Amino acid sequence: MSLESRTMSGEVASESRAVIDAVLGWVYTVLTWTFGIVGFVFFAFPDGTIDALNAVGSWFGFPRAPHLAHRFWLSLGVAYMATVTALAAFISRAPTERRLLMLPLAVGKATSSLTCLWFFMFHDHYFVYLANFLVDASLAFLAWGTYRASEPNVPGPLSARARRTLVAIGEALLASGAGANQHPEVMKFAEAVEAQLQAQGPLALRGFEWLLLFVETSPFWFHATARAFSELPVASRVRILEAMERSRCTVRRQAAHAVKLLFGLHAYSDPALRAELGVDDDWLATRLQLARERRERGEKGPFPEPVPVD
Repeated sequence: MSLESRTMSGEVASESRAVIDAVLGWVYTVLTWTFGIVGFVFFAFPDGTIDALNAVGSWFGFPRAPHLAHRFWLSLGVAYMATVTALAAFISRAPTERRLLMLPLAVGKATSSLTCLWFFMFHDHYFVYLANFLVDASLAFLAWGTYRASEPNVPGPLSARARRTLVAIGEALLASGAGANQHPEVMKFAEAVEAQLQAQGPLALRGFEWLLLFVETSPFWFHATARAFSELPVASRVRILEAMERSRCTVRRQAAHAVKLLFGLHAYSDPALRAELGVDDDWLATRLQLARERRERGEKGPFPEPVPVD
């Protein structure tokens, strides 16, 4: 790597860390105030808190949970809320430097969530158990997700699994022109997509890896296939991507559009490849101009897709 490349990489990493610190600082500041206020409400109005949750649960037919017979468990609960409030406050000051504190926060919330799930399933079907399971499970995933997002070793290259999926998607998108399992240019375009995402920072790279994981595992969930996307023949991959684009599930459609857009930005910028795939440049330019004019007028509609020339 040249000195200029290393300098640019360092600048991107520094800018990315600043963005992560700003976003996570705001997130954990909100959590600090939330935990503090909720802990105070628990301590000051323990019976009122139970009554409020019982009132909500009654709308859905849940039985009413009883009040606490004594305050011993309340003392432990308030101590726990004070602990997570302090953790969130410490993290908010320097999220990337204090990212290890996110782990005990995640463990605490996961434990609270899973124990409430256990009580709900095997003891009493109180709404308070179900509500705490859902809320604390979300907070546990949030703490774990921010821990992963603030890793110091990003931005970096995609994992081997993610890169394999990206190449498999490229092979499927370019299959009609190549007529073989791998288009000779597919690796070049995959590397261009990866470089573009690295330049956008760690959050973009990490999010794209999750998107690729969704595509890689989609044959399991939606096509009853025991093989991953990258392990399928090219023709099967093409059919899966087409099914994703036509799916009624918004997540599947958007996933297909996202990977096609990122790959197409680089692949279709090559005039030779466009000619190989039979794309009419004049027709495409006309449709793009019409789309721009439609957006300028504030109108909505599907983005034009290039079609092969007969």
